[in-house]
Amino acid sequence: MPDIVEEATKDLKAWVVKVDRGYAPAFLERTVNPASSLGAQILVMRSDMVFGLDHVRSALFHAKKAIDGRRNSSDSLSMETLLYASGEKQLSSAIKKMSVDQTTEEVVVARLSGGDLEVDSSWRILDDKPQDVSVDRLKRFGITQQELDTIGKSDPKDLVLERVAAVDIIKK
Repeated sequence: MPDIVEEATKDLKAWVVKVDRGYAPAFLERTVNPASSLGAQILVMRSDMVFGLDHVRSALFHAKKAIDGRRNSSDSLSMETLLYASGEKQLSSAIKKMSVDQTTEEVVVARLSGGDLEVDSSWRILDDKPQDVSVDRLKRFGITQQELDTIGKSDPKDLVLERVAAVDIIKK
């Protein structure tokens, strides 16, 4: 990632956390509320829709840029980052795609800026490169077969990063 992205997202930390089925919404509340009261901006997303730390970093960078340029769709950094991470035009679609629910068994917890977050020793640091970038997973994210056919030997994760960057264009 270019230096400007690294600098703008220097406070970003992210982890992958396993949760019991049915417990993800409670985990979100238990994690976000205390950290928010300590000044942290926290985002919790379904891990199957997150394609590595670079995906979250790119979404955060674009969200900050949108907020700075007064082109944001949301009043919070967390929700704006969720929008960009989803690659969707509408916040309601982003929430449906990325938010945890009763069926979620693994989440990504991202500290987007400042403040403290109590991290459990069982949390695994989110890698730059995702473990599973299968065609099925990319299609569940919204990548089309036509898009997949155009990448040749390029990294398929780049299609996700292109979707993040394209939110600026599609939300106008």
